[in-house]
Amino acid sequence: MPTIKIDGVDVEVEEGKTVLEACRDKGLDVPHYCYHPGLRPDGNCRMCILKVSTSRKLEASCMYPVSEGMEVETEGPEIEKGRKDVLEFMLANHPLDCPECDKAGECDLQNFTFQYRGGVSRFRENKVIKHTKDLGPNISIWGNRCIACTRCVRFEEEVSGEGSLTLINRGDHAVIDVFPGRPIDNPISMNVVDICPVGALISKDFLYQARVWFAKETESVCASCARGCNVKITVLDNEIKRMKPRHNSGVNSYWMCDEGRLNTKYVASHERVQRFKGSAEDILSNAKKIITEHGEGSFGIVTSTYQTIEELWLIKKLADAWKAPVGFLTREEGEKKAYPGITIEPDKTPNRRFAEKLFGKLEGVPSGCKGLLLINGIPDYPYPSELTKAAEAAEFLAISDILKSPLLALAQVVLPGRTWAEKEGTFMNIDGRVQRIRPALNAPPAAQEEISWLQECAETEKIASAEEVFAEAAQGVPALSDLNYSKLGNQGITANGI
Repeated sequence: MPTIKIDGVDVEVEEGKTVLEACRDKGLDVPHYCYHPGLRPDGNCRMCILKVSTSRKLEASCMYPVSEGMEVETEGPEIEKGRKDVLEFMLANHPLDCPECDKAGECDLQNFTFQYRGGVSRFRENKVIKHTKDLGPNISIWGNRCIACTRCVRFEEEVSGEGSLTLINRGDHAVIDVFPGRPIDNPISMNVVDICPVGALISKDFLYQARVWFAKETESVCASCARGCNVKITVLDNEIKRMKPRHNSGVNSYWMCDEGRLNTKYVASHERVQRFKGSAEDILSNAKKIITEHGEGSFGIVTSTYQTIEELWLIKKLADAWKAPVGFLTREEGEKKAYPGITIEPDKTPNRRFAEKLFGKLEGVPSGCKGLLLINGIPDYPYPSELTKAAEAAEFLAISDILKSPLLALAQVVLPGRTWAEKEGTFMNIDGRVQRIRPALNAPPAAQEEISWLQECAETEKIASAEEVFAEAAQGVPALSDLNYSKLGNQGITANGI
């Protein structure tokens, strides 16, 4: 490992790394635009210029490899002037439309301009006007803001493999565009909005929805497939405005799919189950009555692989107490799609791996039951015909769900459910990694906490929190042994024996 000096401090650096990477590894924040850790370096923005002892001029640190004995300076009058000059060129044609730009508050150009530039511009000529247009079904471009960093172009070449974007024209007329008749429309296309360092690429879904300094961000996990991409959920006025990926090298790298990020509308849907009918006590009393009259196996439970580890653990305890057969609702759609750093899974539920660990082979809807407890959480999910038949034939039906369905009219007990974004808990993804979800917003007033009423039904000593339920499950499930919420952190841990 080469040893170099960074600002006078000796640092060992991994062979083959660039100066910028060496600085970032040591926690130094070197300004940059075109560099992104998930893409190949390009060296076109020149914002990351530093002084190195092996060159007589300032060098773009994202392209400059380290070498033994090199000395690096990250700050100084010459470096500061160079960055100011780079910014002057970028700002020459850039519009002052921060008040209406979605990127305001998280814009690198805004931040570095504040840090390095004064409030005076020497530019007196007319600005070059570039196109504003749709690039695809989910993405628009405001070309006047584009600084031609080519992050989006490289993403489309290296990650999605589609090559949908390119840089057209030259000099101060350079701007991103699509090829004629080929809009950007692939399963991971909206990542280009995340990596755009300015407000040039716009998500149509998020346009004018929230100012980031008023919004709240919660670190969680996407529940739209078995991959469990790590995400940040942006919430304003108790409504999800967007989801963005957060880095996890073991799950999704820096990316997430468009389907996952857009699959949040049901959380605030008018079709949410808003009123409850009956209670956990009613479920328990009717279950006891039916089991007494008709024997073991006469009262069944149907749940889904959308439920958390904690909820499935309590459902297992309930099923054991009632000697009840358990059936599962799952959802498989499409084919597996693999990209560098991220895979989109055909299993559109987040916790099937743990359900199989806990229950073994997942069975379908139990038939012939006199009583039925349905606990679903899969959004926009049409019930299979066998479930409808079993529900219609049952003497007693209790339902906990998040969205309205025709079966609600048949149920004697209805408990509105909570979505993944409204609860604390954990999922086990397809690779066996256990990851935490956190409540990003408040649940509707009628929504019942599943871990609470499930314990009432099981007549067990009530545990206060999801964390304590997980601790109990960790004692009973070998795959979870020695795991706890603190150890899981924000990146998760692969379960034992996986």
